[in-house]
Amino acid sequence: MNESPPARRAVHTRRRRLTVLVFAALAIVATACGTSGRTLQDPKPGATAPARKNTGSTAPANTNPNAPSTTAGAQIRSTAFTLVTSSWKTGQSIPKQFTCDGVNTSPPFAISGVPAGTTELVFVATNQNVPNQTLWLLAGIGPATASIPQGGVPTGAIQIPNSSGSARWSGPCPTSGTNTYEFALYALNSPSGLTTSSTYADVSAAIAKASSASVISGSYAR
Repeated sequence: MNESPPARRAVHTRRRRLTVLVFAALAIVATACGTSGRTLQDPKPGATAPARKNTGSTAPANTNPNAPSTTAGAQIRSTAFTLVTSSWKTGQSIPKQFTCDGVNTSPPFAISGVPAGTTELVFVATNQNVPNQTLWLLAGIGPATASIPQGGVPTGAIQIPNSSGSARWSGPCPTSGTNTYEFALYALNSPSGLTTSSTYADVSAAIAKASSASVISGSYAR
């Protein structure tokens, strides 16, 4: 049975519309795949690509939250070069005998791992709660020195006046509360030039040139 002319025209019309819709859809897909819709332009002369955002993180040099503040910069800290005392563990309480409430004698310290090329060691004991308060300043310590004896000074070393004006050990003596004390040993690659008449400013200038340092701490309360 043959279709009438009107029916055939209707069929052809539907086919043409369907064909147009198919091509339109294909054109949209091709456009979406080929471009983001923005026109790319050549870079201007001398232009550089923008810096990429840093999505990573950098770990801090010192990740120990309990590490004491120190005059020894982190960049010269050494794990091989060590200063220790048998009288207390670093960060813990300093025994009374080493303070103004006791016999006020200097504690014993042991030294190891002095870096090669060291010509002199400098020892600095400070109160971290009172700016520029020094307990003991030693210079001229030989690089082969293995210890600082209790109540004594290494052979050849000199004592520089501390903040109390005494060229000796002046033990912890806080007015009240708990104070933290730092004991730092610095390794220098050249002579410090420090003398018994030097000042703390002179000592600070000398240790600023240190190649390595070892630091321990202790606290005392009154």
